[in-house]
Amino acid sequence: LDISAQRAESHDGKLQVELAQLKYNMPRLGMKDDSLSRLTGGIGGRGPGETKLEIGRRRAKERVAHLEAQLRKLSRRREQRRHKRTREGVPTVAIVGYTNAGKSTLLNTLTGASVLAEDKLFATLDTRSRHLKVGWAGYGDREIVITDTVGFIRDLPQDLFAAFRATFEEAADADLILHVVDATDETKEDRIDTTLALLEELALAEIPRVLVFNKVDLLTPIDGRILQKRHPEAVL
Repeated sequence: LDISAQRAESHDGKLQVELAQLKYNMPRLGMKDDSLSRLTGGIGGRGPGETKLEIGRRRAKERVAHLEAQLRKLSRRREQRRHKRTREGVPTVAIVGYTNAGKSTLLNTLTGASVLAEDKLFATLDTRSRHLKVGWAGYGDREIVITDTVGFIRDLPQDLFAAFRATFEEAADADLILHVVDATDETKEDRIDTTLALLEELALAEIPRVLVFNKVDLLTPIDGRILQKRHPEAVL
């Protein structure tokens, strides 16, 4: 949660992180000091009015409700933008994968965008979409929209998953998913499984998918050939 809070840039990302932090901390508010409760604390049993703890808990609940309402509003706006793209017949490609696999770098390389790309966990917390002109041998003015998404992680805390679910909606309307994997990662097979499991959970498993191995220039020629043999359908 702390890493996510440091990375959040957009209004949307900040709201999602704050919501996840509040949901994570709320059950722990009660653990901090039961002696403050007006039901258990005090000499005569009942204290004068609400305690600090109860005020804090109530404010946290109000803030959670407010943040959820804000995120619903932003989600509706995103939906309107997606419908507009669908009406105009613009195909959408979503880039998904484990955190730090190089998704933002791929988006920048394909589209010449300047999206923040760093060798860090969760450098991307907001979906970013960019237009790309495509056509045979570079000719033609057909356009597609490429969307960068939040990196997946194994055992993603449920509250964080719920907070970022809105961000994954962008991938739900994609015509194609690029599943990016760091080829140099020793645990890449586990990470592929984690990403596939999360795609299942988000009901995105039916969308056509291309497996893309990134950073293959860092592999030895033999390792590169082994990887291609193990995943013959993948793009290196």
